Amino acid sequence: MAGRRVFLLGGAGLVLGGCFDRPCHERNPAQKAFLDGLAALAKPALASNNPLAVEEAARQSVALADKVGAFSDWCGTIRKIEGNAQTVAVTIEVGPQVSLYAFNDWTLAFAGSITDLFSTRTREPPPPGLSEAAIGALKTLRLGERVTLSGRMGEIAGSGVFDLSRLLGKGDAEHRQFLQTPRFVARIEALAASKKT
Repeated sequence: MAGRRVFLLGGAGLVLGGCFDRPCHERNPAQKAFLDGLAALAKPALASNNPLAVEEAARQSVALADKVGAFSDWCGTIRKIEGNAQTVAVTIEVGPQVSLYAFNDWTLAFAGSITDLFSTRTREPPPPGLSEAAIGALKTLRLGERVTLSGRMGEIAGSGVFDLSRLLGKGDAEHRQFLQTPRFVARIEALAASKKT
């Protein structure tokens, strides 16, 4: 009888422990701080219904991402893999509706982009968005899988090519959409299946 009670209580403890486990994106303090900062900017701006406040919050969100710089051991979920080994593009969700986007095919990313024609910046080829090690790891992963990743926020956008995460000149609807589901350009250096703890 006592053995059965221990088993039942132990099983209940495991179930309850799983229910109250923190989401993986809250386990890394730097990742949590970034996501909390985005939420603190977006929520009041969207609630205000003021287009100027929404625009300012969108600009501050991009600035917040710029300040992150290098990151390591962030937790995410692979949401989209496109292209092949040469033209790969990947979207990794790193928080509730917050994604990092990395890609290696610049010609597709900027096809028809008029801003590129008027750019006075350097024409050096930009670095790829995914390192060879990250592409190798990506081949072993599947959509919806939880991963740990390291890289640099906005790194691939810093080589004189128009940054996809910039919102300059966009309208109120685009700023609202960005605040609701922000997606940032990043370089992914390392990617691995997340170990379940």
